[in-house]
Amino acid sequence: MSSHYRRSGLRKIGTTLIKCFSSGMISGPGLALLSRFPIVETFIYRYPVNGRPSAFYRGDWYVGKSAAVTVLEPPSGPHIALINSHMHAPYALTGDAAYACHRAAQAWDLAGVARRLERQGYAVVLVGDLNSRPGSLPYRILSNEGQLHDSWELLHGPSDPLEVAKMSPQDQVDLAATTCDSTINTWRAQRAPTEACRLDYALIGGAKLTPVDAGVVFTERIPDVGSYSDHFAYTATFEMEDKPEAIKEVARKRRPTTTESTIDATTYETSTLLTVYDDARALILEYLDTTSRHQKTYRFYHFVVSIILFVIFIPVIIVVSYQAPWASVIFFIVGCVVTVTGVIDGLISFLFGRNEQRALREILMQIGDRERYEKSVAN
Repeated sequence: MSSHYRRSGLRKIGTTLIKCFSSGMISGPGLALLSRFPIVETFIYRYPVNGRPSAFYRGDWYVGKSAAVTVLEPPSGPHIALINSHMHAPYALTGDAAYACHRAAQAWDLAGVARRLERQGYAVVLVGDLNSRPGSLPYRILSNEGQLHDSWELLHGPSDPLEVAKMSPQDQVDLAATTCDSTINTWRAQRAPTEACRLDYALIGGAKLTPVDAGVVFTERIPDVGSYSDHFAYTATFEMEDKPEAIKEVARKRRPTTTESTIDATTYETSTLLTVYDDARALILEYLDTTSRHQKTYRFYHFVVSIILFVIFIPVIIVVSYQAPWASVIFFIVGCVVTVTGVIDGLISFLFGRNEQRALREILMQIGDRERYEKSVAN
């Protein structure tokens, strides 16, 4: 292997290039690519809103969740911009542990990246564990704001979650492409069958690519180990369209339809988009007014109290050291713990808290900009 490949994070096995992406401060985002096509260029976009450093036991903030972009050169047709991402995990369906605001913010950034790449003429494909169910706000942001199309639904149509919940575990995989929380998966065997869901995707932007096949793979088990991962893998095969007439026809067929004959496609698209903007804005504002403010305020007060206790502990330790030396050691240890944790919380409040709030306010401004433009075009 040449030093050039090692320095660029590339490895080559036969005709296959393996690209690993680096981000975060511990293990990295876990994003990689295997390609037989030449790699033209790569870059990685690290999400500015990505969990909290205090949730060290979850790790999302420390691994630097990102969107990795690789531009590939196929034998014919336009270059392919492959976006690989792993969005923030949900640790509950509702509440603060769901991290719904974080995934919505990441989806907004991801939609912007995909939209800009598509406008530059690339055939865009977004793949990865997006930790978002079909119909969720992040999914709708990617579909409407990012103009990305779900390869599975293009082939098989949308699935009714209530019907999927009634299917057998095998049918959930085969007919609904559920990749997560399947009872067939040994890492999720204790889950209820109704929890199985689809979180892994191959979304395509524009009309240069057409899916011809899709499904779930790596469902078999490793002997004496179990399933390969807690998620099954999603696979999709595409055909490349390079003729302008064919591309226009594909784009026409993918435009959304409505049962209301009085509403044309453009009006329907704008209305749907404005609804997505309203939902995203409401979610971010709610997070800023509740969780973010609470976290920042609580940690600030913890910092102030710890400093006060530190000042109080100094004379206490001095006095106690003359009467009960071992007790002074205990006071010293407790004082150190209180002070260190307070200072850490203070840093999180001052630095991380402000950074997260500013990043979310920036997204709110971007939503406002897009909303004003869409309304002006509609009028």
